[in-house]
Amino acid sequence: MSRRVLIVTHNYPRFQGDPAGAFVARLAWTVAADGWEVRVIAPHSPATQEHERDNGVEVTRFRYASERWERAAFVGDVRLAALLHPARVAVLPLFWRGFRRAVAQVVADWQPDVIHAHWWIPGGWIASQTGCPYLVTSHGSDVRLIERSLILRARARRVLGRAGKVTAVSDFLARDLERLIGADKGAVQVTRMPIDVERYGQGLRLDKVAPPRILYAGNLVASKGVDVLLEALAVLKQRGVACGLRVLGEGPEAAPLRLLAGRFAIGDMVEWSDFLDQSRMPEEYGRSSVTVLPSRAKAEGLGLTLVEALLAGCAVVGTRVGGIPEVIQHEHTGLLTKEDDPLDLADQLERLLADDDLRLRLTANGRERVREQHAPERTAAVFMELYGDLAQRH
Repeated sequence: MSRRVLIVTHNYPRFQGDPAGAFVARLAWTVAADGWEVRVIAPHSPATQEHERDNGVEVTRFRYASERWERAAFVGDVRLAALLHPARVAVLPLFWRGFRRAVAQVVADWQPDVIHAHWWIPGGWIASQTGCPYLVTSHGSDVRLIERSLILRARARRVLGRAGKVTAVSDFLARDLERLIGADKGAVQVTRMPIDVERYGQGLRLDKVAPPRILYAGNLVASKGVDVLLEALAVLKQRGVACGLRVLGEGPEAAPLRLLAGRFAIGDMVEWSDFLDQSRMPEEYGRSSVTVLPSRAKAEGLGLTLVEALLAGCAVVGTRVGGIPEVIQHEHTGLLTKEDDPLDLADQLERLLADDDLRLRLTANGRERVREQHAPERTAAVFMELYGDLAQRH
């Protein structure tokens, strides 16, 4: 019996160390190492190869425009306004046609046993048109799009209704998705994404910087709440708490946030950087004392930066929103703070910065928990069982 899985995704690492879709690649590599034949279809982007073999996985990157105009994927900002930017909308028909053609060609020539689509749109939508059994994994941004558009909600119900299995990366997302598409409770299975637990564990051996560093790593968009973090840092400064903040990220709020830091008179306490190669992140977490995710509303499907930070021996603070409480169990694996409350955030940060025993205890508890949940072999085994089940039913 053949064991062939085709992974369809609009987000896959473009170069070594690229954070875009890193968990998709990690899953593909682990499944391939277990003996499955794995192929990936993803969009081409400037300076990437159209065909390559990546850790035992055949990767095809489809072309849909000249490199200058390949702007439909790797958006980062999933607001409708960003997605509907004229430069992006202009190439969407070409992107869609190229994606469908590439998937159809591989299905016809290679005949996979199952398709695994990451995100219901565009991957799941395209997989639903192939006649091949497929499962869809939602990661968060695709669920929020359903919430914002009745047209997309209707389409999602058809795509997900035809899928052999639907999964989501957190319980929060699974229950939210069930509500939005009218599915029974339990219809969407929770499947964690794999993290390279050993590589991130290298951060444990590193010394913390002094004064203590607070770290934020993520997109610079309003939903992430970095403005609240900056205000909390100003509060800590007023209280005389010695610390600094390092912000790793890019996005439309970058310039406004720098101005805000100036208005709070904390410019000398904040270090700004673009996204870094994934290989450098264990050190970033390992040398930081606290990693913060101060997101708003439903911005976080889970919060993988918190998982990575714990694996590297860094304490975590996050808001009580989305899937964050599934990583941070308050007073056990980290500290939770109120949404949009800089004073409460400052209080939680000060507790961790002032109490080494508390910080070490929470971090150790959190690290043990996420190692169990996100080990590649454990997460891949769940998906491989789903692949086998769908293939046998076909």
